[in-house]
Amino acid sequence: MQALRHTLLFIVTAFILTLFTKCNSSIATDQKVEQTALNLAENIDSSSLNLLKRFCYGKRGNLDGWQRVSLDSFLYTFSYRLSGDTTEMIVFRPHNFARDFTTAYLFDTTKYYQFKFSKVRDTIVRISASASQTNEIGSDTSIPVKQIFPNQSPFDTLTTLTNIKDKYSFVGSFYRGDIGDFIVFWLTPQHKLTYLPDTLKMNEKFKRNWIDEFLKGKMVKQHWSLQKVDVK
Repeated sequence: MQALRHTLLFIVTAFILTLFTKCNSSIATDQKVEQTALNLAENIDSSSLNLLKRFCYGKRGNLDGWQRVSLDSFLYTFSYRLSGDTTEMIVFRPHNFARDFTTAYLFDTTKYYQFKFSKVRDTIVRISASASQTNEIGSDTSIPVKQIFPNQSPFDTLTTLTNIKDKYSFVGSFYRGDIGDFIVFWLTPQHKLTYLPDTLKMNEKFKRNWIDEFLKGKMVKQHWSLQKVDVK
């Protein structure tokens, strides 16, 4: 159990830190970032914003990682990776995940902490489980996605989220409903775009700090502030 707690802490910390890790590619120019910010602010729709209040984004290696958030807690993480014609979905904290995505698969969390589903078109072709980062077991299958996830496919949700992320070119997103009804988009490791639609829907304990932070940025549109931050 102690080892599992350390593993959970490592995964959560790694996910959060990826938002602030310097990329190998060169930092985009401020002008280009401002164009990206303006495109996001002017075009993102309310449906996408509402979805991003449920799922925060951060990249871990070559995985697109999405955290399901609720107030001050994260409920589960599922990651998305394309490998040739195969789509891989990796699930962490599966019991919480199963509350959103009803599944016929039985997660054995007494032995494993992470589960991977590999899909080709509409068929799950392999299911794997991990007891540690170096210990994975799996078996080949040929089961329709609909049979394992009869009500809603998490692959569809991941596709929708990834399409939003790709369309608006952000490398991270952050939402905490217990702090306030605003979303932070990281456009690069040095540039963040904050959407703050209503200052009345903010926790009074944090309100002054966040408003001050918001006002430091450049207003690309009403309720949207772009800020460049120092990365040590």
